[in-house]
Amino acid sequence: MATINYAEAYQAAIQQAFYDGHLFSQDLWNSPSNSIINFDGAKHIKVPRLTIDEGRRDRARRTITQPAANYSNDWDSYELTNERYWSTLVDPSDVDESNMVISIANITKQFNLDEKMPEMDRQMFSSLYSEKQKAADGGIYTETVDEKNILELFDQIMVEFDEARIPLSGRILYTTPKINAILKRADALNRQLVLTDPNNIQRSVYSLDDVTIKVVPSDLMQTAFNFEVGSKQVDDAKQIEMFLIYNGVQIAPQKYSFVGFDAPSAQNSGNYLYYEQSYDDVLLLKTKTKGISFVVSDKTPVTDPKA
Repeated sequence: MATINYAEAYQAAIQQAFYDGHLFSQDLWNSPSNSIINFDGAKHIKVPRLTIDEGRRDRARRTITQPAANYSNDWDSYELTNERYWSTLVDPSDVDESNMVISIANITKQFNLDEKMPEMDRQMFSSLYSEKQKAADGGIYTETVDEKNILELFDQIMVEFDEARIPLSGRILYTTPKINAILKRADALNRQLVLTDPNNIQRSVYSLDDVTIKVVPSDLMQTAFNFEVGSKQVDDAKQIEMFLIYNGVQIAPQKYSFVGFDAPSAQNSGNYLYYEQSYDDVLLLKTKTKGISFVVSDKTPVTDPKA
């Protein structure tokens, strides 16, 4: 039996069946900016960049101006650096031969839940931090966060987003459970102060209601991981306590280049051989790096469930 490449059908199946509700970084992987990506081969992409050369000028009457193009349309090129694979032998009795795509999805469901999705979360969060570091445009804070200063820090980041002309709608605040609890206590205290002493409000610039808050387990949201096999924590990583992002400043291309079965054979001890390979990456758009800010701290040692 010839090997058939199920890459396109499989990619659609797993996105519909398994990703919803299990991938903390799902909104970021489904970045609105993914729609502007053009694949140029298996692992190269091009992103269009439109630049206006000059602004308006004063008009002089009875003067003929010289028409000329006043914009440039260029392409930023990126290479996807994350090339991954996974394989397993599959007993023929576990395969519904009437619908191979469903069978592949069933076989890999637990792998997606237990291994791939935590890895994708860790890749997304650590890659965004690395990209922000490379941008070298500020927006990385190392203050110790508590109920006294967290709302002021939140305000400061929101103001910086405003100064960069980033829309309010579409901002997402990712936090660890610990920081989310601090935010809730600080917000409750602030609301109580507003009610009890409206003439002496110490801070009330932005409300947490202005952003979507998503809580992520702390072992998934760190600045670096070991991705040699799956994903594991590393000792010298920092804890990402929280980060604010305008969803769309990043692109997150994913492309399955091959997904397939080999028929049972003597070489495979009578089993099917399942194999998948894919390319993906997480990149900040070069013109939009101001649309993400991090608060990081030294990491508290924890037990990694995969370590």
